[in-house]
Amino acid sequence: MKRWWLTKTPREQLALTLAAAALLLFLLYLLAWQPFSQAVEQKRLLVKSQQATLNWMQDNLPEIQRLSGSGSSKKRASNEALLTLVDRTAKQRQLRQQIQRIKPQGDKTVQLWIEQVAFDTLLMWLGELTDQHGIQIDTLNIDRQELPGVVNARLVLQRGGGA
Repeated sequence: MKRWWLTKTPREQLALTLAAAALLLFLLYLLAWQPFSQAVEQKRLLVKSQQATLNWMQDNLPEIQRLSGSGSSKKRASNEALLTLVDRTAKQRQLRQQIQRIKPQGDKTVQLWIEQVAFDTLLMWLGELTDQHGIQIDTLNIDRQELPGVVNARLVLQRGGGA
């Protein structure tokens, strides 16, 4: 390799050195800078999306507070099985088609997967379950969908107290 290099004129050596440096910079760009830049852009878009979700939730806070205050404050204990109660009230609110999966976890806990449901309808249903039937929301994960006001939700409901 050294012999080959020495056979080159100083002008060719300079050209080869510049070409090697340019190739090295190009590889650094492709292998380091571009993936880093793309990751930063993805995180920026994620933050923007999360900020939009937060703003949407903050804009709807008065409605949530109004709905939570409008329910009956008396909780009625029922001997009805939790799974039956959830199914019956979901049918009354016309939510049964959006419930994709119901998984009982004993007599006092049920896990639900709900897709493509109106956020307001979901909140009114959950308010009814908590205010009128004494059901507690143990876990609630809500994912905003492309249609305005439509969400997917995963939740765990429990019968409160010892009822």
